[in-house]
Amino acid sequence: MAWILRRKTRFLITVLALLMLPLAPLAVAEQEDCPTFNFKEVFYFGYTDSYPTWTPPGVPRVITWSTLDSGELNGKTVRAAFQNQNKEWLREAFQSWDDALDTISFSEIQSSEAADIKIAWTQVLQLDYESLFSVKAPAGLRVSATIEFKHFSPFLFMKENFIQAAQSDIGHILGMGYITPKPDLVSVMEWPFQAPYMQIPLGAFDVALIRALYSESTCPSTYAPAIRAKIKLDAEAESIEKARIQAELAAKALAERQERERQELYWIAKGKEIAEREAKELAIQKALEEAKAKAALPKKKTITCIKGNLTKKVIAVNPKCPSGYKKK
Repeated sequence: MAWILRRKTRFLITVLALLMLPLAPLAVAEQEDCPTFNFKEVFYFGYTDSYPTWTPPGVPRVITWSTLDSGELNGKTVRAAFQNQNKEWLREAFQSWDDALDTISFSEIQSSEAADIKIAWTQVLQLDYESLFSVKAPAGLRVSATIEFKHFSPFLFMKENFIQAAQSDIGHILGMGYITPKPDLVSVMEWPFQAPYMQIPLGAFDVALIRALYSESTCPSTYAPAIRAKIKLDAEAESIEKARIQAELAAKALAERQERERQELYWIAKGKEIAEREAKELAIQKALEEAKAKAALPKKKTITCIKGNLTKKVIAVNPKCPSGYKKK
């Protein structure tokens, strides 16, 4: 009985020890790609490390913004009030950067005088620009900014164009510079603007770049859910596009190979046909030449020669009677 109790005790101790062991992970988590950037290499113009951001690293900051309906902005007359549609487009543009950052958030206010960012329709004289921005940073941090949209610009009539211009200027106001366009890059900070215009939410590159500028994590797992969802959709779309391109290349290669094989078979058959025809032609030519050569040979003649009662026939090209014989 004591032996049985000892076995049960040892068994219970073993079970308890196993229960106290830390559970091993079911699967090793996939390592994240958390980008790093050299800002002076990424931006070809417009970036400064003297006053790069609106707030020190890790310190939350609410940036207010408002539109001007009248008066002046940067010494220029405000040409028109913002309509509800344009304001909604502005909200989408600000929200896209708000979603990208943890420490920065934007808030629309009614008082344009108190706003950190003032926005208006003005007469933008620069021919190549649909909008202009300006920033003030008197003590190493950005404290105020303006955005001027070109009044009556046909480019800004379309939603995607307007939001593209707004996102670009907001990005510059936050501290981003200009990025040289590249075929494999999608960024609202490219200049000149590159299609597709408007990124709602912002793409993975812009999100990682602005988060790095504000000393926030660039690991995708830390992004807002909407941005993570877009990154996933973009990756799936890219995978589908790559598969489509690979399928097209494979189909093209197959078609080219089949065409080469068809050409080879054609020329094999053609060569056989030509060889047979040439053989027949050679045989006919040879026969003709032989017939012609035979026809060209001198024809033999037959003569009869007599000598007394004797008669003899002579066959030759130029027959002559033997000595003592006379031609009959």
